[in-house]
Parts: sequence; C-alpha cells; structure tokens
Amino acid sequence: GYATVYRECTTPSVGTIVMTGDTQLLGEVVVKGDLPVTRMRGDALVTNIENSVLAKAGSANDVLGKMPGIRKTQDTFEVFGKGQPLIYINGRQVRDRSELEQLNSDEIKHVEVITNPGARYDAAVKAVIRIQTIRRQGDGFGFDLRSSYYQSENVDLTEQVNLNYRHNSLDLFGSFGYVKNERAQKAEITHSLAADTLWQHQSHLDTHTSSQTVKGEVGANYMIGEKHSLGIRYSLTAQPDSKRNSFTRSDITTDNRFYDYLENNEHAVTSYRPAHQASAYYNGYLGDLNIDFNADYFANTSTQTALNVEASQENDDRNVHSRTYTKNRLLAGKLVLSYPLWGGNLSVGGEYAHTSRNDDYANEENYVASSFSKVKESSVNGFAEYNRSFGIGDFSVGARYEHVSFDYFMDNVRMDGQSRSYADWYPHVSFSTHIGPVQTQWSYTAKTRRPSYRQLSNNIIYLDRFTLQQGNPLLKPCTIHDASFTGTWCFLQLLISYQQQRNAIMYWGEPMADRSSVTLMTYVNYHNLPSLTFLLSASPKVGLWSPNLSIGMQKQWMTVENNGVDMKLNKPVWMVQLNNTFDLPCGFMAGISMDFYGKGHTQNTYSTRNYCNVDVSLRKSLLKDALSVELRGSDIFHQARDYSRSLYNQVTWEQDNRYDSRMFSATLRYKFNAAKSKYKGTGAGKEVLKRL
Repeated sequence: GYATVYRECTTPSVGTIVMTGDTQLLGEVVVKGDLPVTRMRGDALVTNIENSVLAKAGSANDVLGKMPGIRKTQDTFEVFGKGQPLIYINGRQVRDRSELEQLNSDEIKHVEVITNPGARYDAAVKAVIRIQTIRRQGDGFGFDLRSSYYQSENVDLTEQVNLNYRHNSLDLFGSFGYVKNERAQKAEITHSLAADTLWQHQSHLDTHTSSQTVKGEVGANYMIGEKHSLGIRYSLTAQPDSKRNSFTRSDITTDNRFYDYLENNEHAVTSYRPAHQASAYYNGYLGDLNIDFNADYFANTSTQTALNVEASQENDDRNVHSRTYTKNRLLAGKLVLSYPLWGGNLSVGGEYAHTSRNDDYANEENYVASSFSKVKESSVNGFAEYNRSFGIGDFSVGARYEHVSFDYFMDNVRMDGQSRSYADWYPHVSFSTHIGPVQTQWSYTAKTRRPSYRQLSNNIIYLDRFTLQQGNPLLKPCTIHDASFTGTWCFLQLLISYQQQRNAIMYWGEPMADRSSVTLMTYVNYHNLPSLTFLLSASPKVGLWSPNLSIGMQKQWMTVENNGVDMKLNKPVWMVQLNNTFDLPCGFMAGISMDFYGKGHTQNTYSTRNYCNVDVSLRKSLLKDALSVELRGSDIFHQARDYSRSLYNQVTWEQDNRYDSRMFSATLRYKFNAAKSKYKGTGAGKEVLKRL
C-alpha cells in the first residue's frame, strides 16, 4: 500500500525516509474451492442442493431419486438397507408424495439423510430424510404453477397451483392439485401347493387400475417477535371412485394331471369419503428453553365393492360379491423441550396417539365368512436425548420408552386373546469424529417394526376359489438392533450396517386346515433375521459433468423349510446406481441415470432375474428460470420388471411382473415471486398414521 523508496547509502545515516501511499485498485479477486456435494454433519449425511446442478433437477422427487443410496419406486422411496424413510420438509412430515412433486428443486437448500435415527424419532423409524428449503425474504403475493403429461400405455396427468401471501409477520398459503393415474400390470404366476396331493396353478394375470385425486390445502403462520411462531394447516382430499379390472386365466393340475381351467374376471370399485387432515404447531423460546408442540387429526373412510366372475371348465361357475368397509381415525399430540446443559444440549419429550380402525368384510354368497372387526390403539411415548461436543468428537446418547395398548374387537366383542399391550425401551448412542480429512460416525440403536392394521386384520379376503388372504391378529412387533458406521472423505461416502431382526414380520402361505387344496396367504413372525449392508458412493464433479455412482450390497442369513427341506436363503443382493447430469450452456441440462439390482434373497423371496432401469431427461430454463420445460423418458428399454420366487413351508410362489413403466413425460413450470410457506410444524402420530 506504499510506494517503494530506493536511496543510496553513502554515509552512516540514511536520513529521514517519508512513506507515501500507493493504493492499487484491484479489478477482482476470485477464490476457488471444492466443497463436497455430500458431507457429514451431526447424525446426518448432508447434500447441498442450492447452487449445485441438483437445483435444476426438476422437483424434490427428482432430487431424492439422484441421492446416493436412495431408490425411487413407483409409490415411494427406499433407503438402501434401511427401507422406507420418513420424509420431512422444514420439520413437517410429508404424508402425501405429491408434496414432493410440488416442491421445485431450486427451492431446496439441502437434504439430510439419517440412516440410524436417534431417540427423538419413533422407534419404528429406521431412516429419515429431512429437506430444508431456501428461506425467501420480503412480503407480497406469489404463486407457482406446474402441469405434467405422462404417456405410457395410458395417460396420466398432474396439475398443481401453489399460492402464498406474506405481510409482516403473517404468512397465508394454499394449494390445489389434481392427479390422474392409470396403471397396467401383466404377470405370469406359478403356484405350487404340496398338501395331500401336489396342486399346481399356472396363471396369467392382466390388471388395470385407474384413480383420480383432488386435494386442497390452506394454512397460516404467525410470527410473534423473533422467538415465537405458531400455525395451522388443513387439507381436504377427495377421490372419485377408483377402479380395478383384473382378468386371470389358470391351468390347474393335481399330481401333474389336468384338474381344471379357470377364468376369473374381477371388477372392483372403491368409493372414498373426503379425507380430512388438520395440524397445528407452536415453536418458541422461554429464555434458553425451546418449546416445540404439535397436534394432528386425521380421518378417512372408504368402501370397496367387488364382483368376481369365475368360469370353470370342469366345476361350477361362481359369482362372488364382496364389500370391504374401512374407517380410520387418528388424534395425536407431541411436545419436545430442549435446553442447553453442561456444555451440550438436552432434549426431552413425549407423544400421545389414539387411533381407531373399522375393517369390515362381507361376502353375500358366504364363500368366506363375513367379519366385522375394530381396532383401538393408544400409545404413550417419552424420550430423552443428550448431545455434547468434546475435543475428541461429538457424543449423543438417548433412550425412548413406548407403551402401546391394543384392543381388538370382533362383532363389537373384545377378543382378549388378540388384545395386548407392549412396553419397551429403545436406547441410542452415537459418536462422530474427524480422523484427518475423514469424517466418521459409529452408532447403535434399537428399533421396532409394528404390523400395520391390515396385517393384523382377521378378515378373510376372497381372491379365487383356491387362494384366500388374511391378516394375523397374533403378530408380534419386530425388534431391530442396528449397529452402523458412516464415513466421508472428499467426494466419497461409506455406510456399513449390521442388523438383527427379532420376530421379523414375513409374508407367508400355507394350506387351510379344513381345505388342503386352498392356499391361505397371511403373515407370520420369523424368530431371528441377521443382515449386513454395505454402500459406497462417489459424487465428484468434472467440468460440466456431475456423476453420482453408488455400489451397494445387502446380505442376510436365513433358513426356511420348504416341503421338508431346509433352504438357505443367503445370496446377497448387489446394487449399482449411476446418475449423470450435464449442465450445458444456454440454460439446458441433460441427464441419464441407470439403476441395477442383481439376483438375491430378501426375507423368503428370491429375485430370479436382474432388474435394470434407464432414464433420460432434458430441461430448458427460460425467463431467468421463472419458466422451465422438461422432457423425460423413463425406463426407455422397458427392463424395469421384477421376477421373484417365494418359499413357504408347503407352498412355492413364482411371479414375473411387467408394468407400463416405459413412459414419456413433459412438465411445464412457471413461478411468480414464489415463496415457500413458513410452516414449522413437525407433526404428531406420524408412524401410527403411516400404519393406517
């Protein structure tokens, strides 16, 4: 900042030197660095979306589909080795996947994936995905519109409008959406039953389903100063009658001799009453004490009427009329208190949930018995969790206590043998630290998987004259012990998890006691199921190319008796995911992704053929990204099929499924001053609602 002075020294003294300013005006300073796309923070793997190529992926659905170790299926997402996760947006649980499609990818700040959740979460939650959006500033009105067209063997549509108005501390929001879905499935089924004779069924199934959903939502948030906020949200979901038409033709033999040829036409219509869901929250501080309270209410009712027209070549024809009535109610509340203590943070909380479910089934011809059942369940949960950082790393320790009372009624009479209560503790401990540039975390937690209410139902559902389906009210919850290691270095992530499942819930088939030719499909508990999961992911960035490669393996140790022979079901399942994104000039972005799942065992089912899916996409941004157009081709080689063989004691079931998964889609999005809601509710009774 000063001029340089040169002076010849001819005497012992150089005299006085006066420094004069010499300011230079810099044109610019550029600082470059490589921030890993995914890094570890606390108990989560955090992936930055803002200012990354994933911000242009399309929707939150598309973002999650490109995350390491997350598999996008037709109806949901799965975290490899952990199963279906709970998904949150800004602390509020996502109960309808359409919410993920409504959320634009450029509104997402980051995504956190927790593969071993602590005591704060319900003991049935084995993985959590938390989406944090970008906080928009300023007041005013905003909206965003989205329209999507999908062409496969059928036409699907999604139309969505989101509205938001902000003024000072008040935030009003609403949305309206319409979704039309049609699906087709073809299957080849080989079904063997070794009872007094060997019954074999060779069947072809052709199914078509169609549904429409209209959903409206309104809500409000209000900020009281900087430390208090409260809000309410209400949604109404209406579904016009959904329809399912299935045609099955079956060749049936006994001891390899022809017995009968059957054709079965099923026509089912499900009528829904509007589903109501309301929630409210308060979040605020009293000094250093944080208070987080949530309350939720949910109610829905549906009635399905079905007609099975069975034509038999050798025996009597049948017309089977059935009616299934289902009614669900949920009321839940949750309170969490957090306070800084001894250099760390202590969180304690409790949750209460009460549910009731009516599950009635009537068959007027009395081919199966009509039944009228009701479930009432109350759960009281409490937890405590303490987190603190030390010089060597971060510690977290906690425990959760859950008490569940379950009452089962048949024809309004309480069944003592099927009603029960549970009281269990679920501990959690984790330690994370740095080893040079490597971030690591070791954790252990105990979890549970409770049977869904459908799995507990005693109703017998008529599929055909040789196949019935029934729940099992005597099912026990599954207890899961999970020890995991997670490590990250630069653009690499590693997950190793060992699980021990006690009383694992497993789909099962067996001959009926009084009719050995009929297979009863139900659920049973398997005593002990250990498994090991390995997942390695790499997310480098090379110029315009952003690849994401994941290689995983899941192996179990299980033995099942099939026709008097012990069968070891231990072959591992290998997984490879490769997502490639190219950020091109002029607002274009192209993508190609591939999913591969190899042959292997999952519980008592063996995937008999490799699964492979390839998607391509092209997106163009216009009007400073206010308008975007995306074209996508899904399953372009039509190889996303599943082939499986399930082994039961006296039953073997092989099924090859093909879907109308090869699809072209076009999506148009437009946003004007769009602002995401400030709603901070996290919801209550989430796991119970999932089971409903």
